[in-house]
Amino acid sequence: MPVNSSPETGYQAPNNPILRLAFKILCVIAVSRESLDHWEDTKKKEWKDHVSIMVNRFQNTNITAGLVLATATLFLSSVPPIEHLMAYNFSISYIFAMVSFGAALLSVISGSAVLVIYETSTAHKDMETLKRMPRHQVIALLLWLAYPSVCLSIASCCLFVYLYRLLLVWQ
Repeated sequence: MPVNSSPETGYQAPNNPILRLAFKILCVIAVSRESLDHWEDTKKKEWKDHVSIMVNRFQNTNITAGLVLATATLFLSSVPPIEHLMAYNFSISYIFAMVSFGAALLSVISGSAVLVIYETSTAHKDMETLKRMPRHQVIALLLWLAYPSVCLSIASCCLFVYLYRLLLVWQ
């Protein structure tokens, strides 16, 4: 399927195989699909189902990010109850907890913004402009939609490393 980067096909994957793969990965992270073909007609039931799924996903992401945020906050704001069993007062542990806290906070903030804007903007007729957007705007939109998930992934990974570090210190 030949595509170009004209405004008419900005939502389609690029021709270059590496850029095509990067675009597909970005699509999976941002909209849970390999392509943006569902942008073809935003008046169909498929589009409304997709919006419903995405809103649900962002709500779940926000809840999960809130839990990661609360866990990181707990570890940052408390002293270890038993020093020799739970030695999380080392500086490297605090670094992982702080990165987890910051990324989870960014995920909650950006996820809430994405959720509010996604819910309100998809109800309007101007969603038809999606298929006429230039590629750079489509990529910016996809990055914006993927940002909460990326932040949550970073926060979760740092929290896991932090907890794993606790297990290593305990042994």
